[in-house]
Amino acid sequence: MTPGPVPGTDRIASPALVHTAQAVAAEALRAPLREVRARVVDDGRGALAVEVTSPLTLPVLGSHVLPGEPVLATAHRARATIAERLRAITGRKVERVSLTFSSAVLAAPRRVR
Repeated sequence: MTPGPVPGTDRIASPALVHTAQAVAAEALRAPLREVRARVVDDGRGALAVEVTSPLTLPVLGSHVLPGEPVLATAHRARATIAERLRAITGRKVERVSLTFSSAVLAAPRRVR
């Protein structure tokens, strides 16, 4: 026998939404979490608008490795990923994701073992 719904409400507080958006954006952009900033606004109808400011991660200079995709393609891919992951995690519709690259950071070279 499955229990019925329990009366009450569920809420995700604003700081939790912001931290979740920061973590999702850092993962999508492959940027350091400590350097990613997010602002989340509820539109009053249950949908979210997310503004992310993050550094752009670039390959190590002098490695002769080109970025895997142009910056605009990276931004479009990341915005879609951020919206989908936030929707999946929070259950809230994400109406808009705005992305600003504030600086550039070099990807840490990986050591071969």
